[in-house]
Amino acid sequence: MNTRPSRLFRHLLIATALVFAQSFARAQDGTEAAATALLKKFMAAGADRVALTKELRPTSEDYAKVFTADFAKKLEAAQKPLWESSPGIGPNAGQTEVLVAKATTEDFQKATAAAKEFPGGYAKLGDKLQPGVTLFRFKFVKPGETIGMAFDGLAFVNGHWRIFPKPWRAAE
Repeated sequence: MNTRPSRLFRHLLIATALVFAQSFARAQDGTEAAATALLKKFMAAGADRVALTKELRPTSEDYAKVFTADFAKKLEAAQKPLWESSPGIGPNAGQTEVLVAKATTEDFQKATAAAKEFPGGYAKLGDKLQPGVTLFRFKFVKPGETIGMAFDGLAFVNGHWRIFPKPWRAAE
């Protein structure tokens, strides 16, 4: 009995699975393109924005990975009522585009141009972020506009996307 075709098929199947897994992993990293892809889900017709937002709720481990120990605990406690209210992120009518900006811990510490794309309160967070963290700010806008529904604090942490909305409020 000739088993070559089945071996070849197995090898092709394994190779295809590996390519797919690598592509999926790249799509799930913390890049601006991956953030944009995630946010477009909130713009889809019929999207359950509350459920999608709930998937972004940080765990205690996520807070600790993004923020310094004391501030992570303080922020988690401060944001608990927000998360219990079942918030929903999303665009208003006619907002069919999303604009994304990012800045790192180092950007916030040095007040770079990237950090200035974020709300002013982020200036208080440079010493409260763990080294190497990248945060995203995004706006759902109408075509050709730059003002719209704005959100901030999105991060890819511990292998998944999380959002820490307006974290500077806990620093006040």
